[in-house]
Amino acid sequence: MKMQLALLALVASVSSRALVHRHHQHQQEELVKRDNIVYTTITVHAAATANVNVDVSAGAAPTLAPASTFTAQPGTAQPTAACTTCQQGAPAAAAPSGSSGSSGSSGSSGSSANLPSGSGGGFTDGTIPCSQFPSNVNGIVALDWLNLGGWSGIQSGNAAGSSCSQEGDLCSYACAPGMAKTQWPANQPADGQSRGGLICKGGMLYRTRPDVPDLCLMQAQTASIVNNLNQEVAVCQTDYPGSENMVIPTVTSASNTSPLTCINEASYYQWQGKPTSGQFYVQSAGVGASQGCIWGTAGSNIGNFSPLNFGAGQSNGLTYLSLIPNPNGDISQLGYNVKIVADSGSTINGNCGIENGAYTGGANGCTVTVTSGSAHFLLY
Repeated sequence: MKMQLALLALVASVSSRALVHRHHQHQQEELVKRDNIVYTTITVHAAATANVNVDVSAGAAPTLAPASTFTAQPGTAQPTAACTTCQQGAPAAAAPSGSSGSSGSSGSSGSSANLPSGSGGGFTDGTIPCSQFPSNVNGIVALDWLNLGGWSGIQSGNAAGSSCSQEGDLCSYACAPGMAKTQWPANQPADGQSRGGLICKGGMLYRTRPDVPDLCLMQAQTASIVNNLNQEVAVCQTDYPGSENMVIPTVTSASNTSPLTCINEASYYQWQGKPTSGQFYVQSAGVGASQGCIWGTAGSNIGNFSPLNFGAGQSNGLTYLSLIPNPNGDISQLGYNVKIVADSGSTINGNCGIENGAYTGGANGCTVTVTSGSAHFLLY
């Protein structure tokens, strides 16, 4: 961790903007050492940007301090240090308003007025038992295939829980595509692991950020996925802050379009004072959410071993979209091409794609800056 922080400090010293894509931490020792990539975008002037991808993988990666000796199993949350080791941290640069009835706009945090069709209303502390998943509330989506009662992960002390039931359990949840959860405790473990979700107290569910009423909020509405293939594609977002498993699904059916959650850094979780963005594991065509948005195994080409990663985040009105090599994946197994394309009437700086297994716009991944409007990841 000290090596990682030293690298971040070095990057920050030459850059006007350092953005951390936090990967979940793997149960295998060698993958814990490899699976950490820092991406930095240097703003040159208003009309152009220079994109720098600092790849901290394979032989050059720092060693991340494991939270415990607990071994995670597929479909379970990752271990997190007990709160006796937590330190006070700034959970966000600014809390979103989340007031009922307020409307969001493109490029800013929204509220319950922007919830997808069919989603429910507000959440009231202490009214729902820990054993009951709060379905149909604030855009929450149940992940039934994980066999965790709908939750995306359960952090119980130093270990991963199988049910939201114990006093102090943190029960993390998924939100609909385009949205992100709002709940995480201000006290975060000192070792760099993350904690997130609702907390179980006295057998009932409570928010961990009581000042934010909505459990899911629209993020920057500046990114989407356009699927021109003849099969569906699942893109699996890291549950962060929380279990850090890649289980939160955005599934785009054949010849269709889906919003992609583009994190608004100004109001989202900060890792040790640094802004974070969305991290997505891109599955091969035809691999659905229940098959791909799970804990994978080496050589499976699914889950955390998927062929490719997406990155998406917004800062100061600029959206940064990336194609990121997955150090645990095999890009030759993707089976289709991807490029980032400006939407009609929008403007982007940079060229970023992957065609026949080779990146354009960078030898090892690439980033574009959306300076106005929005852009999409085109799958073809």
